[in-house]
Amino acid sequence: MLRHWDSSKHIFKIALFIAAIFFLVLALARPQWDKKEAVSGRQGIDIIFAIDTSRSMLAKDLPPNRLENAKASLALLLDQLAGNRVGLVAFAGTSFIQCPLTNDIDTIKLFLSSIDTELIPNPGTNIGKAINTAIKAFGKSSNSKAIIMLTDGEELDGSAIAAADNAAKNKISIYAVGIGSLDGATIPALDKDGKENGVKKDDDGNVILTRTNPELLEILAKKTKGKAFMITEDQSGFQKIFAAISSLPKQHLKNSFAFQYHDRFQIFIFLSLACLITEMLISERRDEK
Repeated sequence: MLRHWDSSKHIFKIALFIAAIFFLVLALARPQWDKKEAVSGRQGIDIIFAIDTSRSMLAKDLPPNRLENAKASLALLLDQLAGNRVGLVAFAGTSFIQCPLTNDIDTIKLFLSSIDTELIPNPGTNIGKAINTAIKAFGKSSNSKAIIMLTDGEELDGSAIAAADNAAKNKISIYAVGIGSLDGATIPALDKDGKENGVKKDDDGNVILTRTNPELLEILAKKTKGKAFMITEDQSGFQKIFAAISSLPKQHLKNSFAFQYHDRFQIFIFLSLACLITEMLISERRDEK
């Protein structure tokens, strides 16, 4: 009896080995499906962060500048807000909802990281529009609601107080957070490539200083039964904010839900093993008499 090489079996064994590797790679990717929407029974509050993205937020009295300092501090604060729904509004001369209310803190952080002073082309600081946009972001929520406004408070439009009255009517508290120093700081001037080129000056050639306006922030907070804070380099202000909003009455987040997926990597591990075992059991030779 002679044994001869069977090329068809050899090709089949190679195909099985490749298939085994393919299924193993799929398994390592941890595929998931059968998405299920699960209503959450969490207790919490609804919070909209309104962040000033005007050019004055480039001032460096808080390193590396006001905006980046506020973003870094806010990211740390978000880690403590699990269980609440959080949204994001960006504003300068106008405002828009950067991220709607969600209990996914990682999503909020992703949107937060993309905020810069080029996000809104309209110059200026319209706090009134920011407040009204934040009010709309809450929708018809019946939960405890709070707006945390991070700004240097240089309101140029004059509509902030009327907007605060609107927030009070909707039972929304404003926690106004002053970003920057009372002494003031210069505002970097940017060239067409976005690089710093000196400091901003007025039409008469005088250097422009940007100062935080704590008086306005106090008024907004008082009208809505909130609080006003100043942020300094030691970041203690953000811990005070967390303590303040933690005292708000928590309610069941009726619209809070999460997506649950089932792991399916086991299927591909089984297929990979089946291919490997079959490949090992197949002989590459054929018997001939």
